[in-house]
Amino acid sequence: MEDSRLDKLEKEVAELRGQLGKEKSKKEKKPRAPSAYNDFVKKCLTEEKSKLGENYNHKEAFKHAAEMWSKNKGKSS
Repeated sequence: MEDSRLDKLEKEVAELRGQLGKEKSKKEKKPRAPSAYNDFVKKCLTEEKSKLGENYNHKEAFKHAAEMWSKNKGKSS
C-alpha cells in the first residue's frame, strides 16, 4: 500500500518539475511615459555629469537629486 502511495507522490513531483521548465505566456507590456520625478532626476543627473566631468559620482549625484526633489516636490517647476 505504501509503495503505490509513494509511486503516486513521485509521479506528482515529476509532473511538477516538468511544469517548472515550461514558460508561461507573458503579457506584452506597454511602455509608460516617464513620471515628473523621472524627468527631474534625469535632468539633474545630466547637469551634474556635465558640471563635474571626471569627478562625477553617480551615487552622490543621485542622492543630491533626490534631496532636491524632496525639497521642491510641493512647488511646480
